[in-house]
Amino acid sequence: MNRTLTRGLASLGLGKDRSEPPTRLIAAAPGLLVSETKAEAWFLIPTANTDLATETARDAELDNVVRFAMRYLVDRECHLKVVWGRVSGMDYAAEVASRFVNGDGEAWAEQRGARIDADDLPQRYVLLGVKLADRNTRGAGKSGVLAEALGTTTKQVPKEEMAHLSQQVRKIGQALAKSPWQARMASVEEISWMISREMHRGAVGIPRAGLITGAPLGRLVASKIVPYSDHIEIFDVSDQVSAYACVLTMDEFDEVLEVPGPGEWLRTLSEVSYVTGEGTERSVNVDASVRFTVLRPKDAGKIVSESKRSAKEQARSASRSSAGTPSDEVAETEDVMSLLQRDIRRDGITLVEDHPRLVVTGSSIEELEIHIDAVIQHYAERGIAVNIGANEQRDLWLESMPGDRLRVTDLGHVREASAFFGSSFWCGSRVGEDTGPAIGILTGSTPGIVRYDVAAGASMNDATTTALIGRSGRGKSTALMLMGLDAAISGAWSVILDLKGDLAGVVDVAKDYGIPSAVTEISPKYSGAADMFRFLATDQAVLQIPAQLMLIAPRELRAGAESLIVEAVRTEAAESTRPTTNGVIQRLMSSDDTQASRLGRALWGLTQDGIGSIVAGPPTDVADPLSTEPGLWLVQLPNLSLPTPTSDPDQWTPPERVGMATLRGLLTWLINTSGNPLIRSQAKVIGIPEVHLLAKTNDGASYLDRSARMGRAFGTSLVLDTQDSETIANNPGLVEQLRTIFVFSLRSMDQLVGAAELLGLPNHPSTYNMIRNINTKPDRSIWHGHCLMRDRRDEVASVQWEYPNAEIARQLNTSPTSGQGRPGEPEDELEDEYFDEYEYADEEGVA
Repeated sequence: MNRTLTRGLASLGLGKDRSEPPTRLIAAAPGLLVSETKAEAWFLIPTANTDLATETARDAELDNVVRFAMRYLVDRECHLKVVWGRVSGMDYAAEVASRFVNGDGEAWAEQRGARIDADDLPQRYVLLGVKLADRNTRGAGKSGVLAEALGTTTKQVPKEEMAHLSQQVRKIGQALAKSPWQARMASVEEISWMISREMHRGAVGIPRAGLITGAPLGRLVASKIVPYSDHIEIFDVSDQVSAYACVLTMDEFDEVLEVPGPGEWLRTLSEVSYVTGEGTERSVNVDASVRFTVLRPKDAGKIVSESKRSAKEQARSASRSSAGTPSDEVAETEDVMSLLQRDIRRDGITLVEDHPRLVVTGSSIEELEIHIDAVIQHYAERGIAVNIGANEQRDLWLESMPGDRLRVTDLGHVREASAFFGSSFWCGSRVGEDTGPAIGILTGSTPGIVRYDVAAGASMNDATTTALIGRSGRGKSTALMLMGLDAAISGAWSVILDLKGDLAGVVDVAKDYGIPSAVTEISPKYSGAADMFRFLATDQAVLQIPAQLMLIAPRELRAGAESLIVEAVRTEAAESTRPTTNGVIQRLMSSDDTQASRLGRALWGLTQDGIGSIVAGPPTDVADPLSTEPGLWLVQLPNLSLPTPTSDPDQWTPPERVGMATLRGLLTWLINTSGNPLIRSQAKVIGIPEVHLLAKTNDGASYLDRSARMGRAFGTSLVLDTQDSETIANNPGLVEQLRTIFVFSLRSMDQLVGAAELLGLPNHPSTYNMIRNINTKPDRSIWHGHCLMRDRRDEVASVQWEYPNAEIARQLNTSPTSGQGRPGEPEDELEDEYFDEYEYADEEGVA
């Protein structure tokens, strides 16, 4: 049949491809799908994090993609599939349960898994099939069809052919892995899932031997499909309708579509939605199946020449007719084709021939119609005409199947490569780690869960500091507590310095899940808990304690006091079976030296009650309050008074002197524990809320700088919660050691500039507005727990922190009316809203 006749029949819906029977699949292997008629290589393209990229960066990536396609995909038949799965909480719980070893890890994993299932998040998969070769189909007869139906076929792909095809897959895979897509070979399980999903068979047991043939492959594709003129009915194994589907065609595109914007017609699949009668918005999962070919420049030139010639003939014909002049459209087409012809010759621009189809499903005819209308409306607003493939549903549906062929050849488009790849099918939102605890969800254009292991930096030989930055009451401290709990139940020594005194609820949660935990309060109950004699070697304590006591000593008694204190410390260390700082003070008080006695009484008066008792008071019976064992340990210092770095030490008030001595004692404990050789291999996490208070002291700033720089060597991860991005941005020691950053809302220009620099985003008004409004919902209420996250790969995306369940939400709630979120508090309104969509966050949400 000649080409002209074939085209004519195709335009009438009578092309030979439409009459072909369904393709029979023979084998699936890693990256490879083989049918009777051809072999295809299949690859999985991960989501590229582009939502917050600059327009310049997006343009550069698109150019790189086009160059790659022109080099490696030219003249190859390709099949692009964008399909949706579901993020499974059950799978997550099964994966991570073994990492939660300290306490009831299984329950902790199951609670988070239940939360993931409640979110009901779709997960986008982008798969690319590339035709490798046609196959010899001789010998395929009716007996072979019957044998395959019975699962007894002897038809196999010869080993030599499989080896050759696998080699081709690896060759293309190497190029795709280095491409801007960073694609990887699809596993045999992923290929099988893709096939079975198209058949709407639900969960199917997949053999894991790496090669699927015969009866197992037959079970994947077995299904009953009944096509109608405007939809398809899909039946399950009990011969009941399991779903209704409709294949839509994309018939017309505006001549110019902007990117970013309407030109991203495949990325926006995740944005299709409709409003129910109750006024709630629901998303529609729309699959895409696009068969395309990147044309050779020579073939592209021929197509342009034919279009130009056709326009000229129409113009010539119009000039001879009664009209006299050609239409504007004809003249414009001729001009456009001339310019395109020049660009192809001069700049090497090529064209893509593509046949886009959208597949919509519903559980009923009524739901299917609603989904179809939503898709058509979504694209109409973007200048793209989408229609039901009337009387073509069978062929269009078969065409979308992996391993099949282009059947409806007359509903395609030829466009510049940049216009096709500008559809941005691989673009979206991605941030966080591939493994580890789930902390929340993405709120960008492609949904998904966000995972982050705060203690993983040291094991990866990476930086170990995490920063939470933003205004008060936006979610920083809650995020810190959730990270501390994940670390503690994973076997880490997890400590939180609570400078505000409102985080006690985290210990309640820890105890509920069997995590070893305790609260150490700065009160006489925990007198002597941070005594340096407890956790330092004697020779170190003898050097450190005099300096600590000199901080407490009144200004009028400091002359000559240092030698007296040193002598008392050495005596206490040498003569006492259990030396204590309080023993040092008692020795000074009982001394015959008048000055020593006065000094001792002054020190005693400042350290027996309140804040000073924890470092220099008499020991109590509290068993090991500052533990070095794996668990969650909270140290509360709500009444700590700290001087500013610029203040004169001689002018410090008594509370400020005692506060500095207490802070030095606790920081020394943290440093000593972090560097302890006996627990060097154990993961250690130290969380410091309101770190801007600590950073304003010399001791605090020195500790932060040292701990950040030495964190990897000591296996210690810092989590810094601060309202001051500028201080961190101006501290090179901290900036260089930041592994991950979470930025919540900020207001002042200095803070916005600092946050933008830390996130690696442009210092531009659009960035400042985004940060300023990140915690503001459309109704202008506070969006708690929503932030921008920059991960170790320097990817940035918007993230919503989530609690595992409503009970934990109550316990961790730090609002003034919550009673610090203790169990049993009357906060029913929180529970009512908790399992809504991520937009649920309100004043009772993440604190």
